[in-house]
Amino acid sequence: MFLKSFVVCILSLWLCSASAANNGTVAVGRIVGGQLTTISSVPYMVQLLKRGTFTCGGALVAPNFVLTAAHCCEDTNPADFTVVTGATKLTDTGVKSKVSKLLMPATWNPTTMHMDIALLKLATPITSGAAKTVGFYTGSYTAGTQVQVSGWGRTSEGGSISQQIRTVRVPIINKSTCTSQYRGVIALTKTMFCAGNPGSKDSCSGDSGGPVICNGAVCGVVSFGVGCARVGFPGVYTDTKASKAFIENAMKR
Repeated sequence: MFLKSFVVCILSLWLCSASAANNGTVAVGRIVGGQLTTISSVPYMVQLLKRGTFTCGGALVAPNFVLTAAHCCEDTNPADFTVVTGATKLTDTGVKSKVSKLLMPATWNPTTMHMDIALLKLATPITSGAAKTVGFYTGSYTAGTQVQVSGWGRTSEGGSISQQIRTVRVPIINKSTCTSQYRGVIALTKTMFCAGNPGSKDSCSGDSGGPVICNGAVCGVVSFGVGCARVGFPGVYTDTKASKAFIENAMKR
């Protein structure tokens, strides 16, 4: 499975977290089976650069806060990161912002992937330009609900990252079914849900940290999966509703 960004090997070769451009069996997020889009269609999307190199995606959830995955922020400090807003392509200049704080849950566990969520506080709020904030989804969803995932991740397992942002719509998968599919690989926790069309559509390595959108609002964060769009292994996402307490407390800091 890939962490949909670039990072660590955790449970074995199956759970090897991968960054946007690295290889791994357990992968962090990417878009497979989607289509090219522009930032005007997803104005909340941001690029997260680590020491100048694209690492993960994220979502602007307030003028001074970016939502992303905790595995994108491990073993780093705020000065390592730059957030780019208003950019369709990785080569676009966009608007660059410095990060003043990295906020991760005390319960984040890189081995179990529990609470794979983080907030970056920007040094200066974004109040103009192409970027727009996106709110949090407060409704409910069931298996079959269509959600949207966007990012600059790989377009196929082992392939290259996309230079232009892509988007894909996938259905949420029944939690019991997904739990059974991942048995022996990783135990899914209450802060996770699954989505995808295994064999055709999924997020992939490099999409990590990007938002899952339900009815125009954020309901999840791209976390990990086994490979990309593999049959029997849908993508796994952090549930923002289940992470509400962390999000609310972090955004007060």
